[in-house]
Amino acid sequence: MAGRTIYFDMRNFGESMVADSDSNFRATCNVLFGRDIGNLAAFSQYLKSDVDAPMQAKSAISGKIVYLSQPHYCKGAVFADVSELPQAGAALSINDIKDVDSALGALSEKFCYCGNKNLGTSQGVFESDMCNDSMDILSSLNVMSSKHVAYCNGIRASECAYGCMLGGEVGFSIKSQIFFYSKRCFDSCLCFHCTDIYCSFNCSDCTEALFSFNQKSKRHIIGNVELPKDKYVSIKAKLVGEIADILSAKKSFPQIFELAKGGGNIG
Repeated sequence: MAGRTIYFDMRNFGESMVADSDSNFRATCNVLFGRDIGNLAAFSQYLKSDVDAPMQAKSAISGKIVYLSQPHYCKGAVFADVSELPQAGAALSINDIKDVDSALGALSEKFCYCGNKNLGTSQGVFESDMCNDSMDILSSLNVMSSKHVAYCNGIRASECAYGCMLGGEVGFSIKSQIFFYSKRCFDSCLCFHCTDIYCSFNCSDCTEALFSFNQKSKRHIIGNVELPKDKYVSIKAKLVGEIADILSAKKSFPQIFELAKGGGNIG
């Protein structure tokens, strides 16, 4: 039913959810690199290294761990899983509202911050907060109308995104930031209306680009050099194959931002 909130019990579905997340991550790697490079768990540290992780707190009602999208709370704050609120009962009793001081005092004892706020038609959401109308979500924050997302923050209307931040209508992408209306992006930032982009920055309306920067309406470019399609395909296959080899062996890859400070050595 539209608008219905579904609370998913991960004690029963955790193993199948992890299997789904892993199979979709592997499928995304096949799309980007042409082959499998390993399971999702092996890349968890790499994928979440630049993304805010959900804050963990203990529920005052059940004692279980709840996940929150913000890390800043007042000293002595009390937390609960949003699904536990019906257990808390009425906020005030008749004796608590006899005067303003009594009401304020009673309210201060009742207030709590809610975690695990995964609402709408969300299903298969694990260790995440502020996820709405989404499915198969792992350790992510602020996800809307998306599926197959892990270690992300700020993703909307997307699928198969891993280690990404601030993206909308994107798909089959890994370790990319601030990118919209784009597909098949790896380790790229500020990409808009792009497809098949690897290790690139500030590209708009580009197709098939590797190690390229500040480009607009280009295709088949490597290092900002536009190449004939056959030449591009040949060099791309070699470079993407080498990226896959490094990822498979090291479970990480230097970000484009590291190159600016001389930290991109992969030896």
